[in-house]
Amino acid sequence: MGIFSRLRGNKRKDGESVRPNFAAWAAALLAVSSIPALIFTWPHVRRLGGDLREELLNHPYFSVQEIRVRAGDKVGGSEIVAIAGMNHGMNIWKVDPAAIERKVGKHPWVKRVLVRRELPRRVVIEVEEREAKGIVVLGRLYYVDADGLVFKEVGEGEKTDFPMLTGLKQGDLASQNHAIRQKIREALKVAEMMRQGSLALSEIHFSAHGGLVLYPMVYPIPVHVGWGDWQGKLERLERVLPMWNGKEARLASLDVSFRDQVVARMRKAQGLKG
Repeated sequence: MGIFSRLRGNKRKDGESVRPNFAAWAAALLAVSSIPALIFTWPHVRRLGGDLREELLNHPYFSVQEIRVRAGDKVGGSEIVAIAGMNHGMNIWKVDPAAIERKVGKHPWVKRVLVRRELPRRVVIEVEEREAKGIVVLGRLYYVDADGLVFKEVGEGEKTDFPMLTGLKQGDLASQNHAIRQKIREALKVAEMMRQGSLALSEIHFSAHGGLVLYPMVYPIPVHVGWGDWQGKLERLERVLPMWNGKEARLASLDVSFRDQVVARMRKAQGLKG
């Protein structure tokens, strides 16, 4: 009832004149009359905004003053900056992190790279380098990392004190498929286990029969280990080797690929010349 009472109270009485709202009409007329002017000037406003934006983005305030490189000792900071194609004073908005990552990532020693812009004047390049774990011998010498990836030919003056991996084929290097990389990873795993047991290897040979042949540095004899069960086989080898101290010259090879025995093959006796 209250609502209807208020509505009735607002009802115009008979004979009462209505005063026109001149202020409202004037505002409406002004709004309508300004539409053509707004339509006419909008492209100019938009062009002016674009010019201001371009001027802002190219302002010297956004020029690169610092290029910070975080890497290891294989690739120098200046080399990375050169590969990235960057220089001090370039506009930071023209730095393309993804493009730089692709360029720097092509370097053989680079495993991962991350580039970011730190406004207004700094660019940071973070590089994770590969770590050589062995050398694949295929006519030439090639570094291989812990992932089993053959990534670089060994250059003049570079380190070669790694286990040599022999017996692979040139096609293996070309394909580098999952199976080949897994084989290399297993071989490097054996090398690391031997190193931790104070029996470093000079060579790991992939035999034609599918197993591994190890060549310890301190024992000049081949050790056949077959494939798999590395822990058990190396434990048997560690038990047997001390028995041959001082008599290594009599051994042709050792075979620990069998589950419950170690086979020692002897060298043929040299006949005496009369």
